[in-house]
Amino acid sequence: MTAHMNFVATTKILVLSDDAAAASFMLDTFGSLSRYDVRHMALKALVEKGRIDPTQFDMIVLDVDNGEVLQQPELFSFRTNNRNIPLVVVSEELANDRMRLLFRLNGNDWLKKPLERRALIDMISTHAPTAGANESRVHAVVSAVGGAGASVIASSLAHVLAQPRKNSAPRVNLFDLDFSSGSLGHYLNLVNDYDLMPVIANPSRVDLEFIDLVRKRHAGGFSLLSFKQPSVLGSPKGAELVLRMLDVAAFESDQTVIDVPYYYTPWKDDVLGSVNSVTIVTEMTIPALHQAKDLFLNLARLRGSSDSIFVVINKYRSKLFSLGVRRQQVDKVFKDTRAHLIDDDWDTLSEALNRGVLPFEVNGRSRFCRGVGKLGVLVR
Repeated sequence: MTAHMNFVATTKILVLSDDAAAASFMLDTFGSLSRYDVRHMALKALVEKGRIDPTQFDMIVLDVDNGEVLQQPELFSFRTNNRNIPLVVVSEELANDRMRLLFRLNGNDWLKKPLERRALIDMISTHAPTAGANESRVHAVVSAVGGAGASVIASSLAHVLAQPRKNSAPRVNLFDLDFSSGSLGHYLNLVNDYDLMPVIANPSRVDLEFIDLVRKRHAGGFSLLSFKQPSVLGSPKGAELVLRMLDVAAFESDQTVIDVPYYYTPWKDDVLGSVNSVTIVTEMTIPALHQAKDLFLNLARLRGSSDSIFVVINKYRSKLFSLGVRRQQVDKVFKDTRAHLIDDDWDTLSEALNRGVLPFEVNGRSRFCRGVGKLGVLVR
């Protein structure tokens, strides 16, 4: 398997805390994300001259615990001298007099202990100076009809997005939302036998460590989340589990590709309405094109715009004297939205599926691979 690292700018965080358990929790949480470089120091470093050089950090996390430290003037002097550095504070429940001192500290945010991992990450990502520079993007690939080949396109798109660029090697996740079959695990020879049943009852268990535990690494440079767990579809908490898994997986990646099945699921509209782009995959037949058009119109209403909705006609065959559907007829169906054609490439795709590899590993210059490469430029 190929390990890949992210080289984009990291946020350097200083954690000031005398609470060993809280400090360990914060170090573990930030340390699990490569975008953060974290260092821990005790609060006494505030009064030891020359111990701290705040200019070396992009953000400071101050743990005032029960608030007693707020009575030390050195703390306010430190803040006065470093107001340009974002400061977030964590503490126990504080009495009113100590809460007033906390407000005087003029921090950027506050979180009450005991700390919860997701809330902590959300707070840090909100105030991190480089947060906006590394925004995660999520791309859905959805079938208009069964058998259109959306899963193969989704996995190939993940491979395209995972390729190293000039200054970084993007972190990419591929999430298979077809829990009835977990087909991507079989296509890529990365079958996942992890039992999600205990987690369905308690979706709050899903965090960064859980995602890191259950995903599979692919040699193409991306991570795969694919499970054959039909019980997720019928569970009252199935939607909560799926959306939480997607939320956590997307947070720690630069690009996330979602393979969305053509059939209805309780979370389908929520996902398609919130992602950065949607690619509808269909075939060159009149029924399949009309299904794709209906889906396109529904998505445009759901999202409030047709922007970033792409239509891909897969397995396209062009013959000189063919009586089949022609390009001009496709343009009439979709009018202002020009569909993208990916040529039929049975030899490459059948070999890839039989070997459990990506089409790029069979023939990176094939017509199919060139077509998906163009799609990657559109959604990136």
